[in-house]
Amino acid sequence: MPLPFLSDDSIMIEMSESFKLHRLQQIDSHLDQIHARLREIDRLLEDNRELVETQRQEMIASQELEATKKMLRRAEENVKANKLKIEQTEATLYGGKERNPKALQDLQHEVEALKRYQATLEDRLLEAMIAVEEAEARFAAAKSALEQVREKYAKQEASLQAEQSKAHAEIQRLEAERKAASSSISETDLALYEQLRKQRRGLAVAVVVDKACSACGSTLSAAQLHAARSPNQLTRCDTCGRILYGG
Repeated sequence: MPLPFLSDDSIMIEMSESFKLHRLQQIDSHLDQIHARLREIDRLLEDNRELVETQRQEMIASQELEATKKMLRRAEENVKANKLKIEQTEATLYGGKERNPKALQDLQHEVEALKRYQATLEDRLLEAMIAVEEAEARFAAAKSALEQVREKYAKQEASLQAEQSKAHAEIQRLEAERKAASSSISETDLALYEQLRKQRRGLAVAVVVDKACSACGSTLSAAQLHAARSPNQLTRCDTCGRILYGG
């Protein structure tokens, strides 16, 4: 008795159910990956810890520089004031108006003390100048570091936003593809698929690889292998419960 003729369409219908679910799984897995990447992109865009820390270091360096400049101004004022005091005391000492020997001797001692103090003040002035130079170097380094980090963040933000835009476009394409793929799957099989997706961390369909379930690794019986390749039925892994696709 001759075999009945089957059109290409009827062959596709016979073979389609497990294949369609497998294809739907591929689409959903791709969507899951994209959504996971979008969450990572959001995290990266929000993560400005390095920028905040670099800004803090630049602010500290700026404050330290301002403090050392203030110390330098104070040191300069002290040197100037003490120098003026020396000049005034020497003017009194050598002006000829004071003739009392004891008073002149006291003035001489005061000039000597003021000059010793002037040397101390000038040492402090030198230390303050060095401190300012060092603070300026630290501030310049901190400012340069901040500029580099800002530039890095700007480039990273532009790159991530471009990737984000492409990902959203890809999601739209895949969702349209998913809608088309799921439209020809029976409601019962689609409901089972969605249930397994929730129960098995997004993976409802497992491929048969080397006579085993690719998801859990369980070896499949000959009957399961045959059923997994059958176009007329769906079979599930006895261990993990996923739908098996035999290819």
